[in-house]
Amino acid sequence: MSYQPFDPNMLKGKSAIVTGGYRGIGLQVTKTLMNYGMKIVIFCRNQTDALPVVESLNETSMKNRSDAELVLISGDVNDQNSRQSAISTAENLGQYSVLVNNAGTGAFGALESLEDREIYDTLNTNIVSPMQLIAASSRVFRTHGFGRIINIGSDVVSYNLANAAPYVCSKIALQKITELTAYEVTRDLSDFNGAMVAGGPVNSDLDIRVNFLRLGATATEMIQSSVDQFESEADYMDMINPKDTIGRVFRLEEINGVIKYMLEVANNGQVIPLSGAAN
Repeated sequence: MSYQPFDPNMLKGKSAIVTGGYRGIGLQVTKTLMNYGMKIVIFCRNQTDALPVVESLNETSMKNRSDAELVLISGDVNDQNSRQSAISTAENLGQYSVLVNNAGTGAFGALESLEDREIYDTLNTNIVSPMQLIAASSRVFRTHGFGRIINIGSDVVSYNLANAAPYVCSKIALQKITELTAYEVTRDLSDFNGAMVAGGPVNSDLDIRVNFLRLGATATEMIQSSVDQFESEADYMDMINPKDTIGRVFRLEEINGVIKYMLEVANNGQVIPLSGAAN
């Protein structure tokens, strides 16, 4: 397939899944995808809080005569039936083409103080379930030769954050899964025969991209509540990462440009930073 510049209209009418897409970072990603006229499945546990958000955005979309549409799927990313329901819904809405792994959780405290359940829940939600969604979505993307997978990560992969071992390890693992699957999805499955080292040349007909957003501290409700305990944002940033060069947390709207970049640019298997950390 010869080079063709990305046409934003190519996403119009296609469908996407955003896990946890009704608030915070996920909501900002959802709004960015809506600007492309996409049909978006909001996949989350909390139907009570998510439904008013979905209804409001759909009302705005109709007023603006946009092609964008949101559908809410209430379920747990750790549940196979819920994951399949989200994918089936996306396929029914349009050509399923974008997966955003945003939902996450964290168990915080010294590792020896955490219960097994807390460790398991963090790893299962933050890495096992995203892997399963990537696998199931990639099978669909192969059928029409196009797909974008965006894994929402964290700047904690670049420094030591005390009291957060399960969370940090899960984000490091998600970054590595990004790099590995980016290699796999651009090659024919027949090139992989179960050997540890396998693969063939890139199949240029497979326009599938998998990238990782290494996101610094961003003004979600949780982060903002922590910031409010300090005299300034700069003091907060110095506490969590002394290598910070910005002196403030990122605003949610600052995510828009980097998500657009990850959808449109031909990067693959890349760690895309939105961070003020000097590494």
